[in-house]
Parts: sequence; structure tokens; C-alpha cells
Amino acid sequence: MIELHIPEGINYECTGCGKCCSGWAVPMTQDDYERISAADWSSLHESFGTRTLFRQLSKRETQDTPYTHKIVSDTGVCPFLVDNLCHMHSKHGAEFKPSICQLFPYCFSETPSGIYATVSFVSAGVIYNSGKPLLEQRDYLEGKWQEFRKMYPDYKPDWSHTKLTVDQPIAWEEYLVIENRLLAELSDGSRPLEHRMLACSQYLMSQVKRAGAPATAADTTLPEAGARLSMDPLNAIDKSLLLTFQRMYYPVKQLKRGEGDFRIPAFLQQHFFGGKSWPLAKQAFKLDELQVMNWPEDDKEINGILERYVYSYVFGKKYFGAGFGQVSVIAGFHHLVLILALIKLQSKASARARGGTVNLLDVATTVRQTERQVGESKLGGYAAAAWELFLFPPGRARRLLGNS
Repeated sequence: MIELHIPEGINYECTGCGKCCSGWAVPMTQDDYERISAADWSSLHESFGTRTLFRQLSKRETQDTPYTHKIVSDTGVCPFLVDNLCHMHSKHGAEFKPSICQLFPYCFSETPSGIYATVSFVSAGVIYNSGKPLLEQRDYLEGKWQEFRKMYPDYKPDWSHTKLTVDQPIAWEEYLVIENRLLAELSDGSRPLEHRMLACSQYLMSQVKRAGAPATAADTTLPEAGARLSMDPLNAIDKSLLLTFQRMYYPVKQLKRGEGDFRIPAFLQQHFFGGKSWPLAKQAFKLDELQVMNWPEDDKEINGILERYVYSYVFGKKYFGAGFGQVSVIAGFHHLVLILALIKLQSKASARARGGTVNLLDVATTVRQTERQVGESKLGGYAAAAWELFLFPPGRARRLLGNS
């Protein structure tokens, strides 16, 4: 028996749109490769011909993964997507597909209090909340969890180092109390999401202990429900963080493994030593212009996407500790704040590029890309320590939310 936790308000069923089969090269385990490469694909469809369909991954690419090969895609679309349908699935059934495709878009976090199921926002069906509630799919999700365990037999996330902030460890039971408060704040639909995120940030800061006494956030005032957050000027580090993460999460070309990671030497050189600028990023991301662009505050569909996205990250424990780079809860949550600000700014940049206003497609496309890039990014070396330093200040969270 497993204790499977399923989020409320999240729906998913495959819509057959085919969008999940583009934008990345599908990785395969050794078993996947042996099963799939044994088929005579050229005889099954003329589009395969004599083209190379698979390649072996390099030692660096396979590090910390169960994968050994990947499907080759020259166009950014999986070659097995034929007439907008998976040719493997249609010819050999769902269980013939690569393991990752069989699991997609379901995600699982194993914790001391059970298994937490979520879904990936790379999926268009997840973005638009299509299909039945996950709560009504418990038996199916339990089956998917068993598949996940077979695919990742060595998956044993270590939550023993959970920290509220870098120098304040907390027990798992203490974290669950904190998370319940965060989820309650995020579920309060009477206030804009930015207000809820700020309230969460301030609650987290109120739990930080200094010299044995709890400290409160520097600014504990919250705006009225209908009021906009004050646009306090962004400082130099705020802007550098936005540009650094914009380059990581919205690259102008597809990044290779490791290129999307946060690299502290590059960040420090750019910010403190006037390093080489990133003209393509800055050209597409003129902060002063994007800040004053209108945002569709009352669009329920757009708001729903962003609310579900943030809620899913917190519920699924995907933003801190074993869920993301072993960073502290506060640094991880403020990273979510930065992500929300980036999604809004990048959606505005997309709208500006086509000469229009922000619409649902701008936001949906941006969220999908964000989910993909964040999922492929890693923290290592001094990067996690830099996050603790630069993402700790509550004032930065307020400024980022107010200027997006």
C-alpha cells in the first residue's frame, strides 16, 4: 500500500494535439532502445526511409540519468509523430513507446509523508486543465507510480537536509505545517496571485529565527485585493537576476545539456565585473518597456494557468530540497516568485513582438517553455549558495512581483 497524495483542481487527459512530441529530443533507456530499434521502421512508413532515428548519448549526457540513447530529431518534432499521431503507439501499442513517453506528463515526488502526484505543464492538456480531475484517477495514478518505480529503481530522494533557510534546518513535520499555510494562501482566490505569493513570502520570513527570536519580514503590509503592488524600482541585482534567468529559461536557440544551468562565474562576471552582455536576450527583454505594458488582470483562463502552475510546484515539493537542487524553502519559493515574474514579462515580450496585447496563447506557450527549461536545469557547485544569497531578501520578491 502506498499513501498517494493527489492535488485538487488539477485535471488531465490527453487531447491528442501532438504538441508534447516537439521541442525536445526524446531520451531512451537501454531497454527502450533495444525494443524500438529492432523494428523495421522503413517498411512501416515511407517517411522513415534510411534516415538515422537514434543516437547514443555521450557520457556527460547520461550522467545521473537512466538513459543511454535518444531519438534524433532534425526539425524539433519527433520523427515518429506521423499525421499528428504517435506511429509507435498506433503500430505496436502504448507499452512499446519509450518509458518517458509512457509516463508523461505524470510526475511523482517520494517524501517521508507519502507520494505526491503532479503533472508536467509541458503538456498542452495540463496547461488548459483538460479532462477528468486527477482526484478521479487514483487507480490509474497508482499504476503510473509503479511504472515510475520500475523505470527509476534507484530513485531515493533525500529530504533529511530540508532547511527553511541556509542556516535553519527543519524537520519534515515542521515543513508540512509551513506548506499547509502556503497552500491555503495560494488557494485564496479572492486576491490576485501576486498578492498571495507576497503573503507566502512574508509568512516564510516570519518563521526565520535569528539569535533564538523569530524575525518578521521587512515590510509586512499587504495591498488591498484590487490594488496593484507598488512598483519599487528594480536594483542592479534584480535586473541581473531577471536577465540571467531569462537567458536560461527562454534561450534563442535550443540549449545542450548543462547550458541551461545557473553558472555563478558567468553571473558574477556579468553583474560585478561588466562582462560581455547578452544582446539577443536584452533585445527581446527590454525591462523598462515590458514593465509598463498592460497585463490582462481579469482573464480567468490566464489566471487559472498561473495559479495551477504555482500550486502544483508547491504541492509536488518540486521547488526546494530534494525536489530542486537541495535549496532551502525560502530560496526555492523566491525562485518561484522570480519564475512568475519572468512568465509575465516573457509573455509581454511575445505579445510585443507580434504587435498585440497579451493573450492566452502567449501565456500558455511561455509556461510550457518555462516548465521544460526549469526541468532541465540543475544546481551545482557554488550555484546553490548563490541562490541562497540572492534569492533570500523578501524585498526582492516584492520588487519582482510589482514590476512584472
